[in-house]
Amino acid sequence: MNTVTRDKEYFSKIKIIRTELLIWGEENLRKFPWRETSDPYKIAVAEVMLHRTKADQVKNIYEQFILKYPDFESIVKAGREAIKADLKSLGLFWRADLLYDMAVEVMEKYGGELPLDRKKLMTMPGVGNYISAAILCFGYNFPEPVLDTNTVRVLGRIFGLKITDSSRRSKLFYGIMHDLVNFWDPRTVSFALIDFANVVCIPSDKPRCEICSLRDICIYYSKL
Repeated sequence: MNTVTRDKEYFSKIKIIRTELLIWGEENLRKFPWRETSDPYKIAVAEVMLHRTKADQVKNIYEQFILKYPDFESIVKAGREAIKADLKSLGLFWRADLLYDMAVEVMEKYGGELPLDRKKLMTMPGVGNYISAAILCFGYNFPEPVLDTNTVRVLGRIFGLKITDSSRRSKLFYGIMHDLVNFWDPRTVSFALIDFANVVCIPSDKPRCEICSLRDICIYYSKL
């Protein structure tokens, strides 16, 4: 059955995962410019750019864009065609309309500041479950579950859950991730989980279990 029982053992496991991820993260967190800021605007721009694009490819593009457009107002003042021209030269042409339309809506409805409400965020162009959660978690340090194929893979393996294309939108994985980040520093543990998935719990039938500090509580590993 694809479920978990939220009992004493479950919460003990959650605490172990959180602790081990934070320890692992102290030495292994990747450094990116959008991780060195809590500005929701800069985080929103980064997340739009990162969609279906590797972080290393986005880094220089992001830095050039933020330097030229430091806030939503500067995007709106520049105009749609200017944003298209800049992003086309940087190789991210298709993101231009999303960023411009988002900027217009933020300026018109919220005075240039992103709202602190997930439902309101998700009404904006290009903003879905993941980006809205990322803005709230990484920008405001709210305990919002940041679920994608990578974070779902780690949690699914540890708890022995079936992973499908829709898992990142499931209430089950949302609940587990919420329990994991529902403490004083959800931002850091979320970054650690993302990087852990990239380096250790990799997307193959042979994850790097030999270096995994969570293998003793991992159902996937116990069945190897």
